[in-house]
Parts: sequence; structure tokens; C-alpha cells
Amino acid sequence: MTEPRSPVVTLPPRIPIVYILATVPAMMPWEKEYRFLSWCHLVGSVAPWCGSFVYHLFMNLELGEGMYYRLLQLDMLGIWISQSFGALPMVTATVYCLGWPIKWFIIISYSLLCIWGLFKAMTASSPWQRRICFLLPFTMRILLTVLRISKVGGGNPASLTHVFLQDAVSAVGGVIGAMHIPEKWFPGSVDIYLNSHNIMHVLVVMAVYSMHQATIRDIEWMQRAECSGANLTSSLNIEGINGTHLEL
Repeated sequence: MTEPRSPVVTLPPRIPIVYILATVPAMMPWEKEYRFLSWCHLVGSVAPWCGSFVYHLFMNLELGEGMYYRLLQLDMLGIWISQSFGALPMVTATVYCLGWPIKWFIIISYSLLCIWGLFKAMTASSPWQRRICFLLPFTMRILLTVLRISKVGGGNPASLTHVFLQDAVSAVGGVIGAMHIPEKWFPGSVDIYLNSHNIMHVLVVMAVYSMHQATIRDIEWMQRAECSGANLTSSLNIEGINGTHLEL
């Protein structure tokens, strides 16, 4: 039912949890108008590591298939929180200068797609189903990235690379994990290290880092942006956004 894991596997998820909780809160603007987005980013950054830590800690207990399935659901819940709440600052920044009806239509649509993804994640029965459940929110984020590239959408132009990487890197990690690369090519040779599970966790760290960089830049952009409703664009001094908050 489960592959053997060394107890040391539970150590890596603890490191991001402690580091994120020790550093990220001080970087976020906790003023009233950005408090919700700041919480979304903090919770979205730490949630996948909390779910992963509990899953890896208890996955080898012989408590039956039902308990293992609940642990897997908890792991998926952490990923879902990161994919939904963690992405809300990016979604909000992208539609920041759009008209009120379009802006809220996009935000609500994304939220509904995330709720659909949660249902699919909690009922998935295979590795591919557990990854495909995030397909619709992922697709909408890709469309929002295209909107940013077209200059119709908002957001800090300096964060565009990280906006792309946060999804591209996580997608690569998901595919590697589902296809069991490279252990399917070298059976028995990478059971302890350099297997798909190890690679996936490294890529998740990279994806969350890009999400953090994009979120910090976008929130600071929203604090300074001046939208001109006529042409759905905004103007600000981009150089003024290169502050100490971007250091992590």
C-alpha cells in the first residue's frame, strides 16, 4: 500500500514551515485593505508543508487503507490551499485595474473553479486524478498570465517571470511524480534519493519561492498603482518597488 520511508524523510517539510513562519509575516503589509491577501499568501505558503509533514509522519502506520487515504486527503488539502488561497494575490493583482463587474467575475470564477478542484482532490483515486483536479484553476491562471503579458491585466511587470515559474515548475513536479521518473527507468537504484518524490519536493520549494516573490511584488505594486479606468492600465514608478521586502 505504501512504499517504505526513512524517518529522516519527515525532516525536510519541517524546515520550510519554520522558515516561512519566521520570515514571511514580517514581509507582508498587514494594513486593513491588504490583510486578507497577506493571510492568503502566508497560509498558502505554509499549508502544503504542513499537510506533507503529517502525511509522511504517519503514512507507514498499519492502521488500514482508510487511514492512509485520510492522510493522503490531508496532503492534497495542503496543496489545494496553496493553489487556491496562495494564488489569490496574483489573481487580484492581475484584475486590479479592470472594471468592477469584470474584476469580481474573474475572482469569483476562479474561486468556484478552486472549490470544484477541492471536491475532485478529495475524491481522486489515482495519482493522475489527484493532479488533474487542479487543471481548471491552473488553466485560468495561465489565461491570467496571458492577460498580464497583453498589458490589459495589472500586476508588477517585474514579477512576470515568477508568475510563470510558480505554475510551470509545479506542473513539471506533478508530472514527474505521477510518471515516477526516473525510478521507472532505474528500478531499485534511486529508492533512497534522486527519485521522483525527492525531485517533486525540491521543485515544490522552487515553485513556492516563485509564488512568494511574485506575491510580494504584486502587493507592493497594488499599494502604489494608479489605475486609469479608461484604458485599464496603471502607472507607477517600478523602480520604487525594489525594496528590502523582496529579499528572501
